[in-house]
Amino acid sequence: MASRLVLAAAAAVLLLSSCTTAEQGLPAPTNGGQEPQTTTEAELTAELPKRPRDLKLDSVDPCKLLVPAQQAELKVGRVRPYSSTSETYRGAKGCAFEVKGGQFYDYDALLVTTEGADAWLKEKRNVEMTPGAVADYGAITYRLKGEGPNSAPCTTTIDVADGQQLQVTTSTMGKDFTQDQVCEMSEKAASLVLTTLKTLA
Repeated sequence: MASRLVLAAAAAVLLLSSCTTAEQGLPAPTNGGQEPQTTTEAELTAELPKRPRDLKLDSVDPCKLLVPAQQAELKVGRVRPYSSTSETYRGAKGCAFEVKGGQFYDYDALLVTTEGADAWLKEKRNVEMTPGAVADYGAITYRLKGEGPNSAPCTTTIDVADGQQLQVTTSTMGKDFTQDQVCEMSEKAASLVLTTLKTLA
């Protein structure tokens, strides 16, 4: 699991997605198996660590963010490009990496070029989240609290450049995974995507 900063903040974005296109921006992070902390006004002053370098998303193909070996590691069976239809990120380029087998779930990569990841720390949004890091880049893992036996989609968004963020969401169906597992899967996929992005940007 990616390392985390000792921070927590809250926020709210209306980005509902389908089962296979998780661009919702409504999940939050794991917190060492504990319930996410309640966010206070003071926590909105938190800052992400300085980026080693900017990784611009403007000319990136989201479906190339997981190379074949990485897709095999994540057991991806189908790759499908899409454009976001959410109100907040309408038109943003995304790619769904669908996993098929005994369980069905997917990983989605969404290229957000209209606001940076720091927006999650500057504005109140209706999510539970944990700022942290993916490798050497600041990141925020966020989700809605799962209801009953079902886990909410979980997103890890990476601070890649000023005014830009790369969101990697894991969405599952039913109760095959716990909420913590879904967030761990999101963070793992985000780490792989960041590794590839460094070779493309």
